[in-house]
Amino acid sequence: MKRYVLLGLTILFWFVEARLIASPKIEVVSPQNVEVEGKVNSTDVQVGKPFTLDLSLKVPYGWFVEWNDFAIDTLSEQIDIIKRGNVERTADADSNVIVKQQLTLMTFDTGQVRLPAVGLTYARSFDDPMRMKAFTEPIDLYATTMVVDTLQPYKPIIAPLDAPISMKEVFPWLLVVLLAVLMGLGFWLFFKRRKKHVDQDGNIVRGPVIPPYDKAVDDLKRLREEKLWQSGKVKEYFSSLTDIAREYIEGQFGVNAVEMTTDDILEEIRPLRFPKETYDKLKDTMEVADLVKFAKYSASTLESDTALTSMTEFVDESYAHFQKMKAEEEARQAQMKKAKTDETTEKEEVQDA
Repeated sequence: MKRYVLLGLTILFWFVEARLIASPKIEVVSPQNVEVEGKVNSTDVQVGKPFTLDLSLKVPYGWFVEWNDFAIDTLSEQIDIIKRGNVERTADADSNVIVKQQLTLMTFDTGQVRLPAVGLTYARSFDDPMRMKAFTEPIDLYATTMVVDTLQPYKPIIAPLDAPISMKEVFPWLLVVLLAVLMGLGFWLFFKRRKKHVDQDGNIVRGPVIPPYDKAVDDLKRLREEKLWQSGKVKEYFSSLTDIAREYIEGQFGVNAVEMTTDDILEEIRPLRFPKETYDKLKDTMEVADLVKFAKYSASTLESDTALTSMTEFVDESYAHFQKMKAEEEARQAQMKKAKTDETTEKEEVQDA
């Protein structure tokens, strides 16, 4: 009998050990590292009347947040999503990344209604395959209908009121006026561009042309003053930054950068032989911008500020390098021309002798 009991315990031990080895690893994160919150202004709501849910997730600097897109229009069978606010990314004094979004919700059920827990996904880095989720606490709401006082006497029906002119009536006329203005502006620009001005050398001058370097410097200065990333528009900020870089490279160095990917641009400018530090400033900034634009990467405050500084330094340093190479090429051409002239003179003197 003891032999059968030992045999059974041995088989059970092997089975448990095999399950433990085969079970996937679960990432356990200390609550001090991640904070998630979902809150409403009041737990008392009215049927058919919108109310808001404020979601926030705080993670340490450098971590990746894969925000829930809320693609469907419901949080549960009782809660509908009416509106999705913008996703805002900020940083606190400790350089933690805080991601927030406000959802406008509505319920049509009365009585006790439960707002379910909402899961928000994050990871230690963008490349980390281990995705983790933090869940908000479920919230119990109480939904009521509009209270009707049946003790009040009935009131007569209000007579029709004179309604003001509605936007629906005015809109067609505004559209006609707008189209007329746009057509007039289009004709004016067309005829203005057809006017040709000729300079003293006979060249056609169509208008002032801003040098690529001056335009890039002005655009970067304007981008810094707009403070897009400080107001949460991180993606728009990095898009504008890379557009300025592409236009500058195309105008200054003749590389078709506007139509190229980041890798193609970096490959095409290698023959220009920029210093490694200058080349790396462009490379690092463009790569961070691609992560923000295409991989939903949460750039930190430091990364956003550094990107603009690095791009400004790249423009200044690459332009100085270009001017130096241009001066050296002109000096070399002048030297070759002088040598050719001296050779011709010597031949003429030999023939005269």
